Amino acid sequence: MELFVCFVPTKLGFGLLGWRKSIELFILPQKTQEDIFVHLDRWEVKKRDIREKHPPFPGIIENIQAYFEGECPSFSYPLALERFPPFTRKVLEAVAQIPYGKTLTYGDIARKIALPRATRAVGRAIGRNPFPLFIPCHRVTGKLNLGGFSGYGLRYKIFLLSLELSRNSFHRNSPL
Repeated sequence: MELFVCFVPTKLGFGLLGWRKSIELFILPQKTQEDIFVHLDRWEVKKRDIREKHPPFPGIIENIQAYFEGECPSFSYPLALERFPPFTRKVLEAVAQIPYGKTLTYGDIARKIALPRATRAVGRAIGRNPFPLFIPCHRVTGKLNLGGFSGYGLRYKIFLLSLELSRNSFHRNSPL
């Protein structure tokens, strides 16, 4: 299935935004464009199926770039959530509500969706998030540690949290 994409240059490297009618995925910046293709495999997107195009979402490239400059842009763009099962969609919608510079635990998210015992299932659902930044899964931590960051590694999660927390140092709600 064809996917429209654009490479987004940032100070960290190139991100990749993919969409059809709404955003299908966002790959966090990598050092080179070729490094991005490794991440496309995770989402079962083949290089031959992508077509470069300018995104139809006003200001999206500038907002992504602003985020990596330490600003707090709005990421209110249409996301392809309909492809997920109801539980995963509910989890991702709850994560999308976490404000910039704040964190919640997997347990907090489980309680928010009225399934307090579903902490591990929440973690698995968050691991399926193809929209980092738009649905800020890096803002979800474990009760006693930072938790994981599927596909990107803990160092990237620490970087994103540090970027946000340094800007909001007076408003932390997490003992990071």
